[in-house]
Amino acid sequence: MKSRKFNGHVLPPYVYVKKKIYLYFNKDGNLVKLPNDPASAAFYAKYTECLKGEVTGTAAKTMGNLALEYFASDKFKKLATNTSKDYRSKIGWILERCEHVQVQKIKRTDIIAMREARKEQPQTANKTLAVMNVLLEYACDLGWIPFNPGKGVSKLDKQQEQRVPWTDEEIRAFHEIADPRSSLVLELCINTGQRLDDVLSMQWSQVSNDDLAGYGISVTQQKTGTKVFIPFSKRLQTMMQRLNNQIDQRGSKYIVVNQKYPEKKLEKMSVQIPMKALRDKIGVSKTLHDLRHTCAHRLAERGLAAETIMAITGHGSSTMVRHYCAQTAQRVQARKAIEAVDAA
Repeated sequence: MKSRKFNGHVLPPYVYVKKKIYLYFNKDGNLVKLPNDPASAAFYAKYTECLKGEVTGTAAKTMGNLALEYFASDKFKKLATNTSKDYRSKIGWILERCEHVQVQKIKRTDIIAMREARKEQPQTANKTLAVMNVLLEYACDLGWIPFNPGKGVSKLDKQQEQRVPWTDEEIRAFHEIADPRSSLVLELCINTGQRLDDVLSMQWSQVSNDDLAGYGISVTQQKTGTKVFIPFSKRLQTMMQRLNNQIDQRGSKYIVVNQKYPEKKLEKMSVQIPMKALRDKIGVSKTLHDLRHTCAHRLAERGLAAETIMAITGHGSSTMVRHYCAQTAQRVQARKAIEAVDAA
């Protein structure tokens, strides 16, 4: 049992003796060293600050400190670059709501409330829930809590967030008002089926004429590490030639040019912001990520199997491809069925 006396003085609540040589304040995991004279004005000034919660100890087991511990861990350092950025973003959102809350006070109902706060975007809500669980599992690893209160909290149904492809009319409308670089990004996303970050990472040195696949580009997807070779369609080759003739490519290492620093990759925000303004102008609510699924939908329209589509998009499973292309695939099969009836 911790001592409640020090040099003949009875200690006030939450004050304890450590190693018989100094005093510390300990409440809800908040550990703060106090002056060693319990009768001094300095001691009581510090003690009062601690009671009011105005002093945070270095060992405070808050969500904020848990996040710092996690960011410094090998687990976080081993994450892929894009994944770590996404985790930081989700953790930032979480900390806006509970940075100073003691980890041991986080309840299952709190976690459900956070999930529900983003229910209008089921995929984002589910990712936030997953990151919250990663944090709480790490708190278990540190011994801060005996179990993860978020374990078993169900994800939201993502079916309501079915991806919808860009239409030909929307693509034409975008090109009519877009600058050459924005048009180029749009075409690269649609025709290669890659994520925006991977499109911005495409370099001229990766372009080659493959013996089997033809003229195209080698891509290592940053999110998954998947390596794919994507042939350039005739449409994309024509668009690239036309658009690149309108863009100053001198000294550019990347296909999507950074005009200010030709040797550096463009930041996503440098493309997302102007392209969002263009989408708003023509009334398109679909996202740039929907362009990736537009590619998959176009391939599905031609009756290609999910496994064949995966060879372009680099999706990790045919199940995911089937989910995104389900409506398109159903229509293609329905058309074939009626064509068979008409031919009979």
